[in-house]
Amino acid sequence: MPVNASDLLPVERIALRDRLRSARYAALANAEGFHEVCYAIEALGMRLHGAESTLNGYLPSVRSLAGYSPLFRDLPTQFPAFFTRFDALYETLRRARNDAMHLGSYARHATTAAVELCIGLEEALMNASASRLTVADYMVKTPISVEPWQPVAYARQLMLTHSFSYLPILHGDRWQLLSELAVVGYLYPMNRARKDVALAQSIEDAVGAGLKLLPARKVKPMDEVAELVAASAARPTPTLWLVVEASKRLTGVLSPFELM
Repeated sequence: MPVNASDLLPVERIALRDRLRSARYAALANAEGFHEVCYAIEALGMRLHGAESTLNGYLPSVRSLAGYSPLFRDLPTQFPAFFTRFDALYETLRRARNDAMHLGSYARHATTAAVELCIGLEEALMNASASRLTVADYMVKTPISVEPWQPVAYARQLMLTHSFSYLPILHGDRWQLLSELAVVGYLYPMNRARKDVALAQSIEDAVGAGLKLLPARKVKPMDEVAELVAASAARPTPTLWLVVEASKRLTGVLSPFELM
């Protein structure tokens, strides 16, 4: 039996959104990797349709969900040069799913459509809820952090690998942030020989030698996103919010990127 997106349980919406997000990241990492998006949209379609079918069979249910996102509802008409209609994106994915040839520019075109489709459907899933959204709805639940004993080179490698602007670090018995700007500012006044030595330093030693850490803002999973953003927008500075348990265990992170 078909299910309206607004009737999904919060935990279902978040799980389906997270699967779309993970598939989108996988597609971005591989210019020809739209298959993960296909699987994620098929899982979404099966839940909304209420029975196993095909991408074509899931279309009415997924199209109904898409109506909750302005990316599919209004913007393609207002700005057709920048936004593609839902039906066109979905058809591109459907054809690619059924085509045995997934090579070159054709696959890259399908991946671009798949990523755009995911962005709109992720937004639609969150917009379909009438409840107030919390940090738990958006936070990354598998946060990556660094330890004071680890080398500066490892922190830099994590930043470059994952395009992180900040890394959480428990330093001096409190959570702080190591920023990409701090790493650059620490390393680049040095000549090559000194830089090589500094990269092998522990973060702890580097902090003692001038590497700057920033205070971290801690939030709770049930804090409302609207209030958090309103308080932060008054002083719009780059940030990463940390979800920390009483035992100082880091259980999640939230950045403005996740809220976009």
